[in-house]
Amino acid sequence: MFTPPTNSAARLQIVAALFFSALTFVLLNGILPLRGSTAATQKFSVRKGDSASYLAIRYYGYFNDSLFSVIKQANTHLADLNRINPGDTLFFPVRTAAEPAPELLRSAAASAVLAYAEGAVRYRRGASTLAFAPAPANLILKPNDELETGKDGRAELVLDNRSVLRLAANSRLKIAALLRTAPSRSNANSYQASFTMNLGSLWTRITIFLDKPPKVEVKLPTAIAGVQGTIYRATIAADGSTAVRVYEGAVQVSSNPASGAPQQIGPPRQIPGPRQITMEAWVKMVQAYQELIIAKNGRPGEPRPFQDQSEDLAWVCWNQERDRDLEAGR
Repeated sequence: MFTPPTNSAARLQIVAALFFSALTFVLLNGILPLRGSTAATQKFSVRKGDSASYLAIRYYGYFNDSLFSVIKQANTHLADLNRINPGDTLFFPVRTAAEPAPELLRSAAASAVLAYAEGAVRYRRGASTLAFAPAPANLILKPNDELETGKDGRAELVLDNRSVLRLAANSRLKIAALLRTAPSRSNANSYQASFTMNLGSLWTRITIFLDKPPKVEVKLPTAIAGVQGTIYRATIAADGSTAVRVYEGAVQVSSNPASGAPQQIGPPRQIPGPRQITMEAWVKMVQAYQELIIAKNGRPGEPRPFQDQSEDLAWVCWNQERDRDLEAGR
């Protein structure tokens, strides 16, 4: 039978020992906040297709360098957060009410996060870099950066922590602009982004924030696609023609003034007077489940119904599954 000591100093030593034992248990079991976080931890089991940034966007609603540092501190058991595997365990510090609301953090975003990279995915940083380098998941891309996929590659970019662009195999995309002019709840549509794509296939899903869609443009070889709705894909064929298929909402497709083969400059000649606008300045509104084909010379057809088949259908189904999964975590 245990008899409590009568000596006050001994009693204090026992109380202190019990306190530190309890504190050690609490820390080891994640009940108290980890260093660098503000709350307990949430446990995640990594699935196929997950990355630290993808899970963070699903759970927190945003991802940036500062958050990545906090996640690293909470996962020292993993050697490299850029190389996690299905079955790995991730711990995320739980958000508290004192932290910025996810909506405000989403509004402040002016970058693109590589949340998924499969197969050969490479990037080139800025205009001054000549060579492409392997692109790891969680990479944050900015204007003038380029991203390309190889014959077995797929890549997913998350914009403004909500909208998504995905590249199929053998595709190349350049970020022309990412801009947040007024990061406030009252002016949520101030987010603007533009991209240049000259090769491959692109899936675009634009999320409307606070009932105001962001302005996102993709410049294709013979056209410019400006989002009026939410989901569309653009495919550039080997002959230079372009197809735009809309799955939800509507997309405004217009002529690209920069397209066309270079023209030889001849001797000075008289400038013609006023004339009627030709097909060189055209605009087409493509609705849901319609397709627009733009020939390699820049001439558009008329929007028409389409039906995905074979490899196209597999690509579409994969994108739709990723879209649903991303939204399910918000």
